[in-house]
Amino acid sequence: MNDQIRQKFLDVHNELRSLVANGKAKDGYGDYAPKAAAMNKLKYDCDVEKYAVKHAAKCVFQHSNTKGLGENVFMRGPAYDPVKAAEDASRSWFGELAQRGVGKDLTFSMKLFNNKVGHYTQMVWQSTKVIGCAVQACPKMSLAVCNYKEA
Repeated sequence: MNDQIRQKFLDVHNELRSLVANGKAKDGYGDYAPKAAAMNKLKYDCDVEKYAVKHAAKCVFQHSNTKGLGENVFMRGPAYDPVKAAEDASRSWFGELAQRGVGKDLTFSMKLFNNKVGHYTQMVWQSTKVIGCAVQACPKMSLAVCNYKEA
């Protein structure tokens, strides 16, 4: 990891969270996702990053069992530019909103869960305050992992 990759993850996350905070994020149901009441601007945390680095180094496309942190995982082909991976991963996770939508009722329910917007909701969970991410070049793929923490 380097500062350019860290900054890309942070900037894209905050840009997309800002769309939700301002009610300007297109929802798959044809409208806009509801405004966030108190969206935090994220900060980058290198201690949280350590969990993402450890998991990404396994080169396995699955979620870890890390307790106390949210997590998103993204995969592309091998030798993928790490800065591009940081941006593409973030936009892909957020893209679930436009693809599948959440509607106006954001109360957690099985309907919302089954709509497969978990990566999106992880990105925009308003009480999340910090992220730590990693990009790992693996023999058969490139992995991007972000972990999310509330404080």
